[in-house]
Amino acid sequence: MSEATAPTRPYTVERVWAIIGIVLLHITCYYIVNLTNSHRGGTAFVDLAVPLDRWIPYLGWSWVIYYFGDVYITLWAAVVFWQIPRHRSMRAVQAYCGTIVLGAIVQLLVPARAPWPESPVAVQQWMHQLISMRPYACLPSMHVALAVLPAGIAVSVLESHSLRAVSVVLAVAITVSTLTMKEHFFLDAVAGIVLGLAAYVFWRGGRPLDAESSLVEEGHDVCPT
Repeated sequence: MSEATAPTRPYTVERVWAIIGIVLLHITCYYIVNLTNSHRGGTAFVDLAVPLDRWIPYLGWSWVIYYFGDVYITLWAAVVFWQIPRHRSMRAVQAYCGTIVLGAIVQLLVPARAPWPESPVAVQQWMHQLISMRPYACLPSMHVALAVLPAGIAVSVLESHSLRAVSVVLAVAITVSTLTMKEHFFLDAVAGIVLGLAAYVFWRGGRPLDAESSLVEEGHDVCPT
């Protein structure tokens, strides 16, 4: 093993375990919220509908975008996470974990139902049954929050302007799809946006992203030019 590759492998393992841990935390919190809220009476749930929600149409075809969001917030977010400098990766883990835990706490403190359609398209109905999904983890929309956070990080760490733009556009499309699929109310989406942006601001508040800081953090000498 060369000196150049020696520090890389342990960091790769760290990143893999960090990604797995974040995914498992999200799944665990989701089921805890649903299990807890499922045992609450109907009067315990807050009605978050606003007049705007009545004007948003149910677009069954937008399931393509909505369920692509699951790919975006896992695989694409993992790709973006991989680009984060090592000295900023732990802060990213903290941002993700904080987002997931805080979102779950709010969902427990402010239980709300999702505006599911009476006649959902077959794919949506099948997905609900597949993962035993219940309409009780709504405010904030974690689908939105976990799309906004990697989009923000992508803008900061990706060198390609095209990939940055695509990442942001996809996050916006996923956010809109939560409304057109009637998985969330407008206020759920807004809360998700706020939570995702707050997590991004927290992550940006760490050490500089520049390569020199990364080298110093990892114990390498930085030769003046």
